[in-house]
Amino acid sequence: TLAEEDIDAAIQSILYRENYMIKELDKYLQHHNFLNARRKEILYKRWVDHVADPLQKKIIEKVCSHKKIKKRRQEELDGFLKHVNKKGNAFIEHYDPKEYDPFYTRKEDPNFLKVTIPPLRDPLKKAQYDKDDEKRTLLQCETGKIYTMKEFKEVEKAKLYSRFPRISTSRHFMTPNEWLKLPTVYIESEFCKRSRLKVKVNFNDCSCDLKPSARPPHLLESQEEEKAVIYKF
Repeated sequence: TLAEEDIDAAIQSILYRENYMIKELDKYLQHHNFLNARRKEILYKRWVDHVADPLQKKIIEKVCSHKKIKKRRQEELDGFLKHVNKKGNAFIEHYDPKEYDPFYTRKEDPNFLKVTIPPLRDPLKKAQYDKDDEKRTLLQCETGKIYTMKEFKEVEKAKLYSRFPRISTSRHFMTPNEWLKLPTVYIESEFCKRSRLKVKVNFNDCSCDLKPSARPPHLLESQEEEKAVIYKF
């Protein structure tokens, strides 16, 4: 019938389009794979030309030059012997400053090859560091002079010492090491004697009467009963 023929024609057209799409997809995938393979070949060829071949040539040159090592070693030894015969010595600590001075740069610049390490900022003392920075900033604003942290500490120390009268023979301004270096006669100095006289304390005085009592202590009733029981046995 006419309807069946129309259905068959529609199915055939659908199958034709499906086959066409599959063929086109296969062509695209094949072309994509071909491009990827070609890209890899080009990259490999470029790597061989610029990396592998030059490196291989250098390796071959170094490996093939081992035959000349003995000859070169002999030449170096001959040159060393000639230098020793000419100079008389060839040691590191013996050199002629007129020919070569290895310490020339250090003599010209004392800070040559010296590494400066910034001060260690302990995180546990961050509050103290911030406080010192604020005080230093205030001091710089008041005086109009830029202070380093070391100079600021010296100024703070001077201010602290200026509050109290300085006594040359006192221990307040001495470090423990300086105190240990003092002679033993320092204890018998006039200053120490006067300072000891200011404090008069008699540790033997006591308000309690420690004399033994003339009357013997009375026994408790329980103790007397125990004593009587013991005598009965």
